[in-house]
Order: sequence, then structure tokens, then C-alpha cells
Amino acid sequence: MKSKSYLLLSLLIFIGSCLYSQSFNAGALFGINASQVSGDGYSGFNKAGIIGGLFSNIDISKKINLQMEINYSQKGSRRNPNTSEGDTEFFLLRMNYIEIPVMARMDYKRFKFEAGAYYGQLIGTHLEDEIGVFEIPPELNQFNNYDVGLLGGIYFHFTESLMMNFRYSSSVVHFRQYDSEARYLFDSGMFHHVLSFNLRYVFYGEQ
Repeated sequence: MKSKSYLLLSLLIFIGSCLYSQSFNAGALFGINASQVSGDGYSGFNKAGIIGGLFSNIDISKKINLQMEINYSQKGSRRNPNTSEGDTEFFLLRMNYIEIPVMARMDYKRFKFEAGAYYGQLIGTHLEDEIGVFEIPPELNQFNNYDVGLLGGIYFHFTESLMMNFRYSSSVVHFRQYDSEARYLFDSGMFHHVLSFNLRYVFYGEQ
């Protein structure tokens, strides 16, 4: 509960500072996530999901600005069967988050480059295999209700108000610990890795 309060407070402080700044910009974004989970045994960015939300930013110099977002983001993992080879194994993990990324962005001609961090609050999960929907047994480790990670990305401007964003993000804290509490290399659990492609439109101010 405390994490939610801190998250909301930081968002309100940022928005408040933006409103008092002459360089305040705001807009909306919508796109697609391609994600995978390291530590679950299924490789490949095979899990498709959606990402959508709002963003605002303020300039701190002519070339650098600070941006904050609040997004709905779907992550997870997926394994599709290969029935032609006799493989019927199917797996789907869908995890829905409310995320707040904070990043610094640097201008270079029609491009912008970004780097930062994010905090995600888990709001829903879905697990399914070839038998059907299932849940993790209560005696095993459950999902954390949060996700913390780093991100980096690039923007391309079509116009002053319309742009495309490509972003890669990765958990730095596992969102579920291995049931055996074993460690593999430096990992002690499962981590999200997400490629995000989205369009953004500025409806207040100019980018």
C-alpha cells in the first residue's frame, strides 16, 4: 500500500512542476509489446500485448528534457505448440501492470534518445497451458505485486506532434523467485524483457 502512495505522490509532484513550467508538454501513446521472461524456460519475444497511456515532460536544457508516463502495459511469456512435429505443449503467462517510467531524453535532429527506469504495479495475471487455465499453488512462490526495471529507447518524429517510439525494458528485480530458491548464474528468479513499439501524439505543447 505504501508503494502505491509513493507512486501516486511522485506522479502528482511531477505533474505539478510541469504545470508551472512554460516548457510543459503532454500527450498520449498506444502500441504493442513483445515480451519474454528469463527464468521460465521459454525463450523468444513471443508474448504480444498492448501498451497505452499518457506522458508529460519538461525541458531542463535546449537538448535534454525529463519525461514521466503512466501506462497500462501487458507483459509475460508464451510458447506455441508445433503440432506438425507432434509437440502439443502450450504455455501462456499474461501480466497486466500500471507502470510509471521516468526518463531523461536527448534531442538529435529528428530523433530523441531516452534512458531511465520504471516502477510497475501488478493489477492482474493469467496463466494457461494445453490443459487450460491454472493458478500457482499456494505453497509455491507467488508473483510479486510490483516490477522494477531499466529502459532505453529512441524516437523518430513524423511531425512536431506525431512520433514513433521504440523501447527496450528489462526487470532488475525478479518478479517471482524460483520455488527451489536456487540461483542460476546471477539470477534468483524470473525477469521481464520487453520490446515496445508505440505511436505518440502531443496534444499540449510541442515536442
